[in-house]
Order: sequence, then structure tokens, then C-alpha cells
Amino acid sequence: MRRRIIVAIVTTVFATALIIAIPLLSFSSLGIRSRANTIAQQEAQNALRVVQYRQSQGLSNDAASLAPYFPQNRLTVITEPDGTTVSFGAQPSGPVVTGVSEQAGFRSVITQPINSVVSLTKVALNIIVIIGLAMLVAFLVALRRSRTLTSVLDTLADDAARIGSGDLRPARRYGMADLDQIADSLDASSERVASMAQTDRRLVADVTHQIRTPLTAIELQLDEVLQAIDRVDLDSARAGISTAHEQVDRLRSVVVDLLAVSKNLDVSSTDVNLREVLMQQEAEWAPIFSKHATSGRQLSIVHSDIVVSGLLGPLQQILATLIDNALVHGEGTVKVSVRDSAGLAVVDVQDEGNSISADLRSSLFERRVTGGEGTGLGLSVARALAEHLGGRLELVSTEPTKFALFLVQRDKDGQELDSLTQAVVAEGDPGELSSPRAASSVSGKTQRR
Repeated sequence: MRRRIIVAIVTTVFATALIIAIPLLSFSSLGIRSRANTIAQQEAQNALRVVQYRQSQGLSNDAASLAPYFPQNRLTVITEPDGTTVSFGAQPSGPVVTGVSEQAGFRSVITQPINSVVSLTKVALNIIVIIGLAMLVAFLVALRRSRTLTSVLDTLADDAARIGSGDLRPARRYGMADLDQIADSLDASSERVASMAQTDRRLVADVTHQIRTPLTAIELQLDEVLQAIDRVDLDSARAGISTAHEQVDRLRSVVVDLLAVSKNLDVSSTDVNLREVLMQQEAEWAPIFSKHATSGRQLSIVHSDIVVSGLLGPLQQILATLIDNALVHGEGTVKVSVRDSAGLAVVDVQDEGNSISADLRSSLFERRVTGGEGTGLGLSVARALAEHLGGRLELVSTEPTKFALFLVQRDKDGQELDSLTQAVVAEGDPGELSSPRAASSVSGKTQRR
């Protein structure tokens, strides 16, 4: 890299010097010839004045008398009025110029070499010396700049490699507009990489959290299958395997649904009968709650035939999260019921505990916020799924703990957004809806996050 930079700069300077030197030599030659002609003409006039002066003083103008006045490195020819001609010096070799002067019958002709005034060879040598100095300066400058550019490019390469390895610190700046623009591009790329990595980490965390309950249900179902096999009860074993297959399908839908929320993909809502969702939750959670029956934990689900706008998988995940949250952090019986509120379907999930303190109420749905020993992801994921379907999940009571999932009933048009807002406010949490985030995420039909 350094060699290419040096060669490029020195070559450019050399070519530029040649482009300047060739016309300069041509104009110098013309200038020297013009100057030599002028001087020869002046010398011819001076010679004529000498001859005329000596004649006016009665002095002799023979060759011996005039010789001291005329240099021998040129040819001087004096012609008197009577035709007498006197020559001094010899015809010079090489390029010459001639100066002629006539007056009162006297004529002088001066022939002298062009380089008698200024040597064109010396001019050419001077130009060559200047070109050499320019090449030397260009080499030194190129050497220094190449070191700087090579160092900067090596640093940029290191920054690019660092960002590629996951170190997303800002790239360094160099005080050079073009290179700083590259550094800006690297920073923009690192921000995109960081955003993608954060999205992926969040998706992995959400998926890991959401598949715990289905995995637990599958484990319990497989235990029942093994017990049925031990009892040689093949019908029960087949039923258990079929249920396990359903749980596997649900696991697959969990990943798909969370990926849609993570990538903010648009969804097409369908008609979902809440009875189907509630029956699935009852079948999934009944074995789990039976293991906690001795501690007074029970699950009570009141079925309903209300049809809502949404998707089966996300609705199942939301209710599973609320039931799991009530089982882990709540007390007593967990009640799930459906009611019609302002033309909306509201699914209430309530337990008999009061595990949520007042200071957590406003931040309970934020990621990593938990009222116990949980991960703090479940309620955040559940709200995101609800908003992705055009609904809303709210904490409406802390004594006892009660969550409400607001869904749009099918075939409800017109004032659905207002109805959903009024329903949430009626449940006692107007402060939550006063935030810009809540106002933007509440929707009756097609609002998505």
C-alpha cells in the first residue's frame, strides 16, 4: 500500500513537471533569441557611434585603431561611406543573431552567438534541477502521507474486524472527512448489528420463557403415558401421546408467534372462539394444579362462547402466562372468566393473593421487572402478544391480584378504540392509559406493535 501511494504521488509530480518544463523551455528559447537580437542591434548602433565619433575628431578608423573597441568573440563589420570595409573577429559557430545599424553612409553589422547573453543549456539544467528538487520533495511528502494513510487504513480495518467480532465500540476518528465518513458508516453498521443482536437475544429469552409451561405439560403427559403403559392401558396411552403431540404443535406455534412479535410482522386476525382457548388451557393446567391441591391451589375456568378477533396461538400463550403467574406468585384458587364490557370481550384471570406491591404496579409489564423470583419476561411478552393482536393486557386490581385481557369481539365496528379505552379505565387503571405508549398501542381492530 505504501509503495503504491509513493509511486502514484511521485509519478504525478514528475508528469506535472514535464508538462510545465517543455513549454517553459520553448518560451525560454524564444525569449533568449529575442533578447539576443535586441542586444545585437544595440551593439551595432554603439559600434557605429564609435566610428562616427572618431571621424568627427579627425582620428583614424583603420583596423588597428578600432580593434580595442570590438570584442573578438563576435563578427563586427564596419562599412564607411567610401565603401571601405573593416572586419573584426570571426564568424561565430552555432546559432547566431545579427544586428544592423546605418547612419550618414556608415553601416555596422554585428553577428554574435545567441548564448552570449543567456545560455539555453544553463536554463535547461536549471529546470532539470528544479524538477529533481520537486521529485525529492514529492517523495518525502509521499513517504510521510503514506505512513499516515497506511496507519489510518490499518486502524479502519481493525475497527471493521472488531465490529465483526461483536465489539461494538465506536470507530475512531482521524480528522479527515473521507475517512471519518467511513468511520460513520462503521458506527451505523455497528448500531444495526447491536439492534439485531438485541432483538435476537430478546427473542431467545422470550422463547425460552414461554416454552417452559408446554414442556412441563408434555413431561406430565408423558409420565401419564408411561403409567398407562405399565397398567397396559393402551387407550389412555394413545390419548396421552395425542395430547403430547398437541403440546409439541403448540411449542412450534410459540416460536412462530414470538418471531412475528419480535420482527413486528403484520398478522391477519381470524375468528377465535374463547371456549376453545379456555378448554385447551383447562386441559393443560389441570394436571399441574392437581399437584398443588394439597396447598389449596385450584383452577376454576368459566367457559364462554364469545368470538373475538385474534389468533389461537398467541391467545393461548397470554392466558398460559397469566395462569402460570397466578400459580407461582399468587394464592388460593385461580379463577378465569369471560365477560362483556362496553362491547368488548374481557378475560379476567384472578387469584386470592396480593403479591404485587403498589410501587411495582406502573412498571410490572416492563422487561426484567418481577414481583418475586421470576425472570420478569412473562408479563412483558404477554402484553406484547396482546397488542400485536390489537388487544390490551392490564393489571386492574392488586388486592386480590387480577389481570384483564381486553379483546375485540368479532363484527364490532366503529368506536372500538374508544370502547377499549373506556373499558380499561373502568377497571381502575387510568394512569396506564395516560402515557403516549399506551395511547399508541391500544386499538380496536388493526393496531399493531
